[in-house]
Amino acid sequence: MTVLAKRSSDRWLRGIRGGARVPAIAAFVLGLAASLTATADTFQGPLEQPAQSSSLAARGPLLAIAAAGSRFVAVGQRGHIVYSDDAGNTWKQASVPVSTDLVAVSFASATKGWAVGHGGVVLHTADAGATWTKQLDGRKSADIAVRYLESKVGGLPSAQKLVEREKRLASDGGTQPLMAVHFESETTGCVAGAFNRLFCTEDGGNTWTPWMDRIDNPNELHFYAIAGCANGICLAGEQGMVWRFDAEKGRFVTRALPYQGSVFGLLADGADTLLAFGLRGSLFRSGDEGKSWERVSIGSQAGITSGAVLPGGAILLATQAGEIVRSLDAGRTFARLKPTRPMAYYGVMSAPGGKAVLVGSEGVRVEAAHD
Repeated sequence: MTVLAKRSSDRWLRGIRGGARVPAIAAFVLGLAASLTATADTFQGPLEQPAQSSSLAARGPLLAIAAAGSRFVAVGQRGHIVYSDDAGNTWKQASVPVSTDLVAVSFASATKGWAVGHGGVVLHTADAGATWTKQLDGRKSADIAVRYLESKVGGLPSAQKLVEREKRLASDGGTQPLMAVHFESETTGCVAGAFNRLFCTEDGGNTWTPWMDRIDNPNELHFYAIAGCANGICLAGEQGMVWRFDAEKGRFVTRALPYQGSVFGLLADGADTLLAFGLRGSLFRSGDEGKSWERVSIGSQAGITSGAVLPGGAILLATQAGEIVRSLDAGRTFARLKPTRPMAYYGVMSAPGGKAVLVGSEGVRVEAAHD
């Protein structure tokens, strides 16, 4: 991502955040690019340049995948977005107005979806991922946040601190990344990212409201995941932290894990089970909306980067080491599958015919989702 400041860049690249080493996937997402600060008269950054067309777009690094009806849509580096209408066998490249790295994607319906990434960018599609437009970027979101939080000064104890933080980020170019996106309908959704950043919309992204003041996150930990969970929305991020939205309180409250590493993802099975996964093969299961957690072994120390629930309820998880594990008992135990062409995986989706479509360091793979 574009770096907020030299001090922040050094901290990320050294892996210092509360004394914990930054995991490989977080470093990949958070710290790849150097700061791009040339003047607008002589240079156009990745937020102004469209993604270049490439016949190899589906073979380069792809960081997330989602389903748009029967279509699969994957996002990755340099603004590349590809889509498939034949269960992942062939892929076409989408038209994208930015060339910044994209790290997460969510579809609320078969046609309408959102993608987020470096530079605080939010992209929207209304044609199932074939073409995209920019709705938001870091500079615009910083301005929105400052105006919103300044209106809260005097009535919210933390507002002044949040305003000062937002102004610092804005002075650094407003390039803080968004790392996660979740839309529960074509109008309602949220995007989340570095330094406690959370913006939500109720009109399909035409307007956005900062929600940073509605989260129990005084240390401004980064968010790496946002997902629908039982009776609400959940966030996850650094230092083993999970948050669940409490409708009665109107804010996100902590549901911390018995674990201090980064949480890369959340997966709900549609019932009461919630899985949180991350660094060093760490996996935790909750059956009570995150009030209590139990550790589950997958037999690996590799970072778990993504998961999917299959038709019938089986659960797949994928790792940075090219491993795929499957659970047939709602996440209580997992068994190893044997992919034919493993790579570092960053996203997985269920596909027809008992298969899974996976994206990662070498593009796209289609693998059997069974023994």
